[in-house]
Amino acid sequence: MPEVGDTQPTAALARIEKLLALPVRSEEIFEKVDLSDWDWASVRIYLPQPDIQSAITPPFMEAFLVLQKQIYQLAAVAKTGFADVAQLNDAERDELLLNVVVTGGSSNYVTELKKPLESLLKRMVGKMTGKQIAIVTVCLGTLIASPWAFKAWLDQTKEIKIEELKSKEHLASLDAIHFATEEERKTLNRVLQILENQGEVGKRALEVVSQTNDALLRAAASNPKTIINHVEVTSTEAELLRTPARKRAQQKVVQQEVKVVAINTTDPLDLQIVLLDPSTQAQHRMKFKDDLFAGESRHKLFEALEKRSLLWVELAIKEIDGEARSVQLLRTVDRPAGLTAELDDQEE
Repeated sequence: MPEVGDTQPTAALARIEKLLALPVRSEEIFEKVDLSDWDWASVRIYLPQPDIQSAITPPFMEAFLVLQKQIYQLAAVAKTGFADVAQLNDAERDELLLNVVVTGGSSNYVTELKKPLESLLKRMVGKMTGKQIAIVTVCLGTLIASPWAFKAWLDQTKEIKIEELKSKEHLASLDAIHFATEEERKTLNRVLQILENQGEVGKRALEVVSQTNDALLRAAASNPKTIINHVEVTSTEAELLRTPARKRAQQKVVQQEVKVVAINTTDPLDLQIVLLDPSTQAQHRMKFKDDLFAGESRHKLFEALEKRSLLWVELAIKEIDGEARSVQLLRTVDRPAGLTAELDDQEE
């Protein structure tokens, strides 16, 4: 497959559209995904004013760790359908491991994506068509490593912040900064749309891009000037793009059906469970006290995990602007009586 790490968005999009137009013949298309020349697929950071006392600054180390976690979770989704890193064995994690190379004292950071992308290809075989595998891999590599994609993402983030913020001072400052051309912004939106249409793995790949870029922007805020994939971002610009909207958290208690994805009982003092909301596919990991795993509640949770069946629970959800920021399991409950009667009527 030709290299797609071009600085020109039109060339990258043309290759992706060409893949999209291919007939669905999975094995044949999969064989065409050749990553041998994907040396361009790297995240590159340059610090013009580095801290010479350290090999890599903690903020950027944290950013690379976020990228690592996102790749693990994407591989877990491809393997099991759930973004639970615990589902990967040691050998699989080693194959997906990122290697950050530091040069110039502490001014250049480069992590190559070729090896983990090759490993992801293997994980997706059997879970998606060959056409989807090719599209997800090419889109993901392009969005993470291409300068035009990062510039367009920065502009997209700016527009979101302008919608959220009320401060006139912040609005004026945001409106004054520009990164991408109209062509780059349109291309980003098209690639994002294509990736989103590739099933659950494609949607999870979007999260990889979003979380990685956000972590890089957070790290850039700690340095006077940072060049990310050949795109210069000042600490002032990074701070502006990360300025939070002032929104109050609201807490509510709900009863709903969930799927128990995993229960970790390795440490009896630190019991953890992963619940999946079937309506949104969102997963929530939470800790429990020992007394929760007793009697009927313990039995229901483990039975739901073993049978992969849905379970009714009562949750305490803390939300900001409609987005769940934390979820706590209060107890397992029976299906609400009113809902049961309604379902019975529908069956009749």
